Amino acid sequence: MRITFVVPFVNLTGGIRMALGSANALHDRGHEVRVVYPTWPYRFHFSRREQMAEFRKALGSPARVPWFELRAELRRVPIVRTAFLPEADVVVATSWPTAHDVARLDPSRGRRVHLVMHHEAGTGPETRIRAVYGLPLRRVTISRRVQTELEQAFRCEVAAVVPCGVDPHVFHPEGVRDERAVLMLLHPDPRKGAADGLAALTAVRERVPDLRVTLCATVRPERWPCWATLVFHPSDDVLRRLYATSAVFLYPSRYEGFGLPPLESMACGCPVVTTGVGAVEEFARHGRDAMVVPPGDVAGLTGAVLAVLADPALRRHLSQHGRRTARRYTPERTVAALESALDGGLGRH
Repeated sequence: MRITFVVPFVNLTGGIRMALGSANALHDRGHEVRVVYPTWPYRFHFSRREQMAEFRKALGSPARVPWFELRAELRRVPIVRTAFLPEADVVVATSWPTAHDVARLDPSRGRRVHLVMHHEAGTGPETRIRAVYGLPLRRVTISRRVQTELEQAFRCEVAAVVPCGVDPHVFHPEGVRDERAVLMLLHPDPRKGAADGLAALTAVRERVPDLRVTLCATVRPERWPCWATLVFHPSDDVLRRLYATSAVFLYPSRYEGFGLPPLESMACGCPVVTTGVGAVEEFARHGRDAMVVPPGDVAGLTGAVLAVLADPALRRHLSQHGRRTARRYTPERTVAALESALDGGLGRH
């Protein structure tokens, strides 16, 4: 197949990472794959001045993804319009602004598919975001929870569910685990639950004064606790070592489409304390693969972290079962499901 992925930008986010990984996997299976993004940035929640600043930044930089080894072809176009996109069999929108543009493309640019990571509330005008569910697009989601949300809240038909995968060549055990080390991702979006996680870690430190906390961020925070070490924009190699050498990975998110970091941590053998967001409860059972608590439950997060730190047998149990579960979510499984979903959109299945 000739496949075009349309992404809004190439900055490091979970959704962009998944889109680029899917492009690589389909490329490796012999498909002709291109990743396209616009020079003129989408508005999202930018002011016009911020949008112009992003535009000038794009003009002054080459078309590349510095944080990811993309094997598929990358193409930066002025805007996402028929004249600037290649002919293809399938064209995949990966966010609500790209969905609006993809819906307007000439049929020669491919059968139109919307890969829905989650409902993107808060990233722009809600009326524009909701309007994508009425567009003539074939919809593919990444978890049954997102499928249910689209079907029940927006009366939107979903053609296929394609779960995320974890590459065992990238995420695997490495090094010696520090039994007093906790790792957490830090992001300013309230949906990521950073405030809940920091509150839980503050409470844990009262019981475990020698706790060593590492925070990873892809958006530089204005401030962070003096008792934590910040790692900004970690590479996959750095992130793997942090997962593999921590006693606990804390994932306090309040909303996700899938929730890939817990699965990455499990692949590295790191015990996970997570909220039951996204697909977490589809791949993790509380007390077996991970410690799972309700979103926003700071006391539950605190208690779960303390329990894992205090019990070596529980850490071994979570590590073993977590690795076993992560091995089921391989890139091969994901790309086969995505290939089928995209091929089905052409009417061949």
